Amino acid sequence: MNILSLCAIAIVSISLALVIKRYNPETALFISIGTGILILLSVINDIVLNIEEISDLLSDAAISKDYITILIKVLGICFLTEFTCDCTKEAGFDSLTNNISLAGKILVLIIAMPLFKEVISVVTTLCGG
Repeated sequence: MNILSLCAIAIVSISLALVIKRYNPETALFISIGTGILILLSVINDIVLNIEEISDLLSDAAISKDYITILIKVLGICFLTEFTCDCTKEAGFDSLTNNISLAGKILVLIIAMPLFKEVISVVTTLCGG
C-alpha cells in the first residue's frame, strides 16, 4: 500500500473518530487504535516481502547473519514499542506509556548485547589489550 493510501485512511479515521468522540469516546479510541493496527500491518507486510532482499544485501557486505537477526529484532521492538506508546498516550495512560518505553529500551539493550561485546572486543584488540 502506498503512502497516499495510508494517509487517506488515517485522515478519514481521524475525522470519523473526532465526530464519534463527542458521543462515545471509547469507540473513537478503538477506531484510532484499529486504524493504527491496519496501517502497521500493511507496512509490516511490505517489510516482510523485502527482508530477504535486505538480508542478501547485508550478506554480500560480509555481515554475519546473527547481526542481521539482531538488527531486525531491534527494529521490530522499536516499531512495536513506539506504536504501543502512542496508543497508550492517546488513551491517557501516560504512566503506562513511560513504562512501555523504558521496557522497550531495556529489551533493545539486552538483544544488542552481542553487538556490544563484539565492539568491545574489537576496541580492545586495536588498543593492544
